[in-house]
Amino acid sequence: MATRTLLLLVAMAGVVHPQFFGSFPQYRRTATGNSVDVASMKLLKETYNAAEDKNVVASPLGVLTLLSLYASGAAGENRDEIVRYLGAHDYSELEGSYARLCQQYDYMDPKFLALANKVLVSDKLDLQYRFLTTAHYYRSDVDNINFGDPKAAADAINEWSARKTAGKISNPVSESDIDPEAAVALLNVINFQGHWHLPFNASNTKEQEFHVDRSTSELKPMMHLEQPLVYRDSPELGARLVELPYKEFQFRMIIILPNEIDGLQNVLDKVAENGILEDVFKMDSVNTKVVLDLPKFEIKTKLNLNDLLPKVGVSRIFEEAAPGIVKGYGVAVARALQEAFVKIDEEGATAGAFTGFVAVPVSADFRPPPPIHFKADHPFLFAILHEDVVLFAGTYSH
Repeated sequence: MATRTLLLLVAMAGVVHPQFFGSFPQYRRTATGNSVDVASMKLLKETYNAAEDKNVVASPLGVLTLLSLYASGAAGENRDEIVRYLGAHDYSELEGSYARLCQQYDYMDPKFLALANKVLVSDKLDLQYRFLTTAHYYRSDVDNINFGDPKAAADAINEWSARKTAGKISNPVSESDIDPEAAVALLNVINFQGHWHLPFNASNTKEQEFHVDRSTSELKPMMHLEQPLVYRDSPELGARLVELPYKEFQFRMIIILPNEIDGLQNVLDKVAENGILEDVFKMDSVNTKVVLDLPKFEIKTKLNLNDLLPKVGVSRIFEEAAPGIVKGYGVAVARALQEAFVKIDEEGATAGAFTGFVAVPVSADFRPPPPIHFKADHPFLFAILHEDVVLFAGTYSH
């Protein structure tokens, strides 16, 4: 019988602090970004559908990275399911893509982005050499642990998570999550702390009506900004998009606001099929004056991936033994979970809030186009991207 392994995913997105900047960066689009995009939106849709609380956040990249690492030790249809879901032609392409992402993020300043992988193997077992090599290729630390003491094992995992997320996610697992017979735990943390390029002035934050649905509304603290922004009205999605860039180069948040108050489910259905990048890369590169009202929010979500992954076509990891992870045993996944956190506010945005407009010469009779009003006063989708890679995605509904 196969020893069962614990697959654990922990993700976190941190506080954003605004700053001002002068020009909008250019972003590249890659095959890896495209595959991450569609897989991410499929996971977000299923997360939203399964959640009682429709304020949700997930780190798709954390899930996808560990699936890719697990696939290195899987075989046959077990591996093929993962390859198909992650949008690769074959495993070799998949491994190269995610390893390069891990290596790229490993060199980033950990003050704003830290991506960490860790493999914990039972102190009674040894990893297969090929899997160990792949784990190092993914920039994973590898340590032994005594799963026979579930409390101590859970404490060690929680301490690692708390350290990597600056205390934001300190107890992602409990003693009951640890199988004393577990062989391996695969861990991933993404800790993001971004700084807005464009300032929100805290004195402009006011209580405004937010429409939860067509019959229910609540008062929410809404941040206010009037700036040139990258914008798109998408008839394909039935939604409008606006981009909020971060000071950290090539990072940005995309807000996707359905045209209808109750249109979020329809938008999620569409992006689960085609992703968001097609619309994101069609956004108007000529900055449009936008009057933006956006709620402050903080969301923490625990995902039961044992339930969610089969809904996106990945079920065999829970049923079939992967022969290439530990020596002498095939291992299947017993527990898969993720905890993600995001906080969006205007902290630090009061200085120089309106000092960033770029002056250009115009003729005396020039009349600028009227500003676009983008009021996020009903349920919407948001995503945090690095270039074309979705790091975090979520929905705000109340």
